[in-house]
Amino acid sequence: MNKIYFTIAVALLTASCNNGVEQTEYDKLKAELTECKETVEELQNTPQVRLSNGQQYLSKNDIINAKKEFNALIEKFGETEEAKKAKSLIAEIEKEEKVKKEAEERKRTLGFKVLKENSSVIAGDVTVKFNSVSTSGNFIFDRYDDSWRYRDAERGEIYVLANVSVSSKIKEPKLPPISVCKIENGVLSLIGTLEYRFYRWEDYGSYLGNDADYGNDFAHTSTIRFSCGLSISKEDINNSAVFVVVKNENCFYRNTDRFGNPPVSYSSSGCNLKSTLIVDDFDKDYVLVKIFNKNKL
Repeated sequence: MNKIYFTIAVALLTASCNNGVEQTEYDKLKAELTECKETVEELQNTPQVRLSNGQQYLSKNDIINAKKEFNALIEKFGETEEAKKAKSLIAEIEKEEKVKKEAEERKRTLGFKVLKENSSVIAGDVTVKFNSVSTSGNFIFDRYDDSWRYRDAERGEIYVLANVSVSSKIKEPKLPPISVCKIENGVLSLIGTLEYRFYRWEDYGSYLGNDADYGNDFAHTSTIRFSCGLSISKEDINNSAVFVVVKNENCFYRNTDRFGNPPVSYSSSGCNLKSTLIVDDFDKDYVLVKIFNKNKL
């Protein structure tokens, strides 16, 4: 069709520059060009083309132009099958827009109350299952035989504890941060991040590093249990709504120290945690696990 335009345009130019061509011939070529343009425009505005254009906009999430195409199709070709399809697509779009609008309104109205607690979190290559989340005066970890290691909370403090099972798809995964926040002036303020410690060792020899414990090595097992803990102020846990959250970032890595007891541990490589969180942060970057003192929201 562009070739036709070009041919007629050249003819018009030649006609305008050639005194030997009569005005009627020029007018004839000009009329043919106009008719050609109208034909092309008509072909571009068939129901099939309109529907296809709208669907392409929709696939790109360009809702404004998609609705514009569908409405133009319905207005001009209202009795066609394509128009019926366009009406159906507009109804779906408006339904999704309504759901989204209601969700946003609910979020503004309820704030952090809109969030749901999760007992399992997927972060990259690992899945963290929370067997329990609690508070206690002491933090117990590194169990073996009938023994264990523990820490007592200092005066005025209490431990937030998480007993978790981490499953990995790869042999050397990093683990996500489990953090504690308190609600303050309408936002969540970061208190700190829980420490990862192994829940249990096969025996005292493996705890000392004299023997390998394949049960605590992702290179040999897909799931490992951890005891996680963080000491916080009792004032916070008594007077505020306290949130346990997971950031969707794998930033705790495995360390090996042959002289350490135990010889293997996990530590943070810099998790870039936000100091304050808003509700929108939980749309993608953070997951809620537990709320203490929901009545204080």
